[in-house]
Amino acid sequence: MIGIERAVVWWDEWQLRILVLGSLGMQWFLVLVAPMRKYTVARWFRTCIWLAYISSDAVAIYALATLFNRHARGSSECQYGGKASSLEVLWAPLLLVHLGGREEITAYNIEDNELWTRHTVTLVSQVTVAVYAFYKSWPNDGNGRLLLSAILLFINGIINFCEKPWALRSASINRLVAVSSIIKGERRSPSWWECCFSELDDRYKCWKDWAEKKPKPILSEMDRVQMILSDLSLLAVKLELAKQADGDEQEDNNNIFLKLDPSAKKEDQMRRWLRKAFELIYTRANVISAPAYLACNMFLVPALYVAAITLFSVSRKQAYSVTDVKITYILMCFTAVLDVFGVIIGMMVYRLMIHARFPALCETLPEYNLINLVLRRMKPSTGWLLKCCTSVGYKEDYFQVGHDNLYSKVSDFVVTQLMSSQKVDGLDLGSYRSLLDKENNNNWALDEKLRDYLLGEHHNEKTKTIQHSLRDLPFDESVLVWHIATDLFFSMKPPYGFHCRPPHDEVLRELCTQAISNYMVHLLNFCPEMLMTGSRKHLFTKATSNLEQLLQDDQTKNQLLNADSKERVAKIIIEKTANKHIKEEDKKYSLIHKACKLAQELMALPEDDDRLWELMYRVWVGMLCYSASMCRGYLHAKNLGEGGEFLSYVWLVISLKGAKTLADKLQMSEEANKKPPTNEQPQDEATTSTSEQAGTTKQSEKDIRSFPFPNMERRGGATSMWHH
Repeated sequence: MIGIERAVVWWDEWQLRILVLGSLGMQWFLVLVAPMRKYTVARWFRTCIWLAYISSDAVAIYALATLFNRHARGSSECQYGGKASSLEVLWAPLLLVHLGGREEITAYNIEDNELWTRHTVTLVSQVTVAVYAFYKSWPNDGNGRLLLSAILLFINGIINFCEKPWALRSASINRLVAVSSIIKGERRSPSWWECCFSELDDRYKCWKDWAEKKPKPILSEMDRVQMILSDLSLLAVKLELAKQADGDEQEDNNNIFLKLDPSAKKEDQMRRWLRKAFELIYTRANVISAPAYLACNMFLVPALYVAAITLFSVSRKQAYSVTDVKITYILMCFTAVLDVFGVIIGMMVYRLMIHARFPALCETLPEYNLINLVLRRMKPSTGWLLKCCTSVGYKEDYFQVGHDNLYSKVSDFVVTQLMSSQKVDGLDLGSYRSLLDKENNNNWALDEKLRDYLLGEHHNEKTKTIQHSLRDLPFDESVLVWHIATDLFFSMKPPYGFHCRPPHDEVLRELCTQAISNYMVHLLNFCPEMLMTGSRKHLFTKATSNLEQLLQDDQTKNQLLNADSKERVAKIIIEKTANKHIKEEDKKYSLIHKACKLAQELMALPEDDDRLWELMYRVWVGMLCYSASMCRGYLHAKNLGEGGEFLSYVWLVISLKGAKTLADKLQMSEEANKKPPTNEQPQDEATTSTSEQAGTTKQSEKDIRSFPFPNMERRGGATSMWHH
């Protein structure tokens, strides 16, 4: 009992000291690791950042509460004397600085921005507690320098704490939606108060130029990012701009979002916009350039810290505890460095991550494979452990960074083709599933040759499952069926050099096909809401369980475990399906049956025909682009906080290129959606001959059919798209 009593006494003496030092340590940890959120790091490391983020506020609030209780009941005076307790009160404003948080991690989740009112209430309550404890406990001993130092620190703490709810409110969804007023031309000249608390970007400069020259409203990069993140229909925006424009201005207004070229600089522009989107939502980028913020943090705050530390150093401290004096010096100096140079420290970490070549936001292509998962679950050594972890909510990507070396190949090709397509304005990407006749077909992914390949006299009867999987199945089920079939196909009939690393140029298209297939099923399993609204994650779980049950007998297990190649595994699965005589109406194995039947149809097509590889590739690109277009901007913005998805990169490109997104389909009527793109010619070109207009129309239709695969010439059985 004596030992427990001593521990209680020791904890009562050191409790507040440990809390304030722990709060300082968490703030330094956050300032060092927060910039890493802009990169793709392991999920376990992001969990550590999240724990530090939520714990930092809790520890600081607990420390303030402990400080208040100690001085409310007078226990500190009994143990250390009045001098020690008054010095502890000097830590209260420093804890307010800690509660203000770091510039690089104002919000961890997008929902945190909507809770800015809660943070405002916390601000008022904690400032009240700190001021009350200071007022009740500060002695009248004539130590004016120490009192003035405390007052300066309180000013600093209140300023810093106020910045957090301000930044959260500025990044809330309601504030982002308000940017639509820019399109209507309602932006007026800001008042002096608005100028002080509005960011200094090129927005007002652009609007001033527009007011003077009056050609059209010019949008800054932040404006465009805000519009897309707030699920604003860009087609509706263009219609609004068209109403304001006349003659030559209309073409410029229609292209206000579409100035994208397939150059490396424009791809860098897309990545920069994604970084801006992240900073807009999760950091203080939306307020850090405001004149009031700059004036406070560049001049007022450093001056207050210097004055406070100087006054404390020259004040009388002989009567105070030496330990408390040292802790006060540590808190004041390290908090001052943290608050004044935090942005610079974050920039240094950012540069370090660049030199370390960490993949940035959305620069990853995670892969997940259903058959490989089943094989891992069937292994006697690790299968039971994997099943136990899955049952308690463990996800396999928790300890994985989740990027693949093929990311740059897939990204360079797909994004370059999307950017180089000029006739995509108003294009419905869901038409990749359309398999109508030539006259009524508007399929953008499958050109006329590929449709003839599927629907021609020679192959029409042999490709019924392919047609059914594209045309009749729900999107999530179609993705899963095509994923299993693609994996079986590439396992049974891999092209020459398919498994070589680094990959050969001749098989990059096939490698990208498999990479997109694995990525789409990764979305279905881990981010079903991004794959498509209403996607059923249980389809993946059910297919995994059914395939495992199909192969659960001892003989099949031994064959799978002793299989020396993926080809042998695929043969066992197809043979097992055939031996079971699984009928399509059998609900238990219907999905596996459809996938095996689709794989058999693909393998039955001529191997030497390049159109087979082209068909599979274009189907997967069609699924990828359609999924990106149907995902809400809010979900893309939310996922940026977890490192982002490649799907968001594709979504940003197709949105700015003018393809129809979910917002466009919901906002615009069917009649408006069916209208041709509103890229009217300038008035001075309205006298173009009828024959030239007809030729232009045919060329536009040809460009749409070839999107996003223009200029794909054949070279020795493989397309030349990889030789750029």
